[in-house]
Amino acid sequence: MGSKLVAGILPVFALGTLVSTVAAKADDASANGVPEDSIARDWDDPMRASLAKQGILYGVGYIGEYWNVAKGGNSQGSNYDGLVSAFTDFDLDKMFGWKGGAIHASAYYLNGVGPATQRIGNIFPPSNIEGDERLRLFELWFEQSLLDDKVKVRIGSLAADSEFFISDTAAVFLNSTFGWSAATANNMAAGGPGYPLASLGVRVQYQPTDNLNILAAVFNGSPADPFADDPQADNPHGVNFRLQDAPLLMVEAQYKYNIGLPGTFKFGGWKQFNHYAPEFLNPNELDTSSGVYGIIDQQIWKGAHDEAVSAFVRLGGSPDKQNLIDTYVDTGIVFTGFVPGRKDDSFGAAFAYGHVSDKLQQAQIDDGQTVISDYESVVELNYTAKISPGFSVAPDFQYIWNPGGRVPSENNPAVPEKDAAVFGVRTTLNY
Repeated sequence: MGSKLVAGILPVFALGTLVSTVAAKADDASANGVPEDSIARDWDDPMRASLAKQGILYGVGYIGEYWNVAKGGNSQGSNYDGLVSAFTDFDLDKMFGWKGGAIHASAYYLNGVGPATQRIGNIFPPSNIEGDERLRLFELWFEQSLLDDKVKVRIGSLAADSEFFISDTAAVFLNSTFGWSAATANNMAAGGPGYPLASLGVRVQYQPTDNLNILAAVFNGSPADPFADDPQADNPHGVNFRLQDAPLLMVEAQYKYNIGLPGTFKFGGWKQFNHYAPEFLNPNELDTSSGVYGIIDQQIWKGAHDEAVSAFVRLGGSPDKQNLIDTYVDTGIVFTGFVPGRKDDSFGAAFAYGHVSDKLQQAQIDDGQTVISDYESVVELNYTAKISPGFSVAPDFQYIWNPGGRVPSENNPAVPEKDAAVFGVRTTLNY
């Protein structure tokens, strides 16, 4: 009854939040209450400035993207999908004198069908906004800062993909695996606490120095029924707020350094208790699962006029007895400011590889299958043109090897699905 009531008021809440999850964070907002990456950055908006003084920041954003599967997959053709997103932040110190307190809420509406869902069926969806068409609450949390902001405790509906196992350099790429990686999205129950589903949890951040940051979080182990065929359909509006699943633990240490050029090293891991085994295993055979990972973000060249070249590498590993992806790696390079007169434009190339569990391969052999899973990989080329603050256009190309990790073709089950070539363009508008 409670979930139905919340689902009923969710549209009103979503319209009322009026702040974009894809826009710049509230910490980047200027004195007039406008995030740096917003079309309203230079606008005179007395109401927004007044609310900012009272501790309320808001905005909205829209992503629209067109995709064409030109080759491979199970069908060729075009798709359009879009995402309207909103978030709001409340500074409780400014509002009520509650020192160090903050509340954050976000919601989104996703429309259209992405290329992975309809035409490719791959492990690394080309779009990081792809999902079921829904109006959904995403994050809703309270945070308390302590010890002169060295410690921050966050509790509520949380998304791990905003803080854990992410590369700042990789943020320009559109394929979802360069954000919430395939190593977590496919190995954790119901996709784990990452877009498009958050999960109830508690996160503690400890930053003893400017260079060192340590994160630890405990989530409810599944954002939807772990045995549901479609987790997004099982938790359609993001308000199920499950607490009955065994916990998921995530930890990460982040260290910033400078060797003439700045860089960041991250090392982390996760453990899922009472792991919900993949369908190729006996669910009673295993009771935990885990993974470890490392990340390097490094600027490798800096020009006299703010031109820059940055690179990233992410590595992840999980036991093959419990997980679909046992080995994962992605890497990429991004060039910024090289086009005359367009200092904020960037061009990037990235590659990702995920190896399918040997345990699954053996299960397929024992079952007499003719197409045996192996790996999936993708290369992405992306150009992001910053037309103005808050408005960008990003042409994109991706080539995907072994869609689905090498699975039987829908048209001929005796042969694997064909490699796919995908062209796309994304438009982003933030207010």
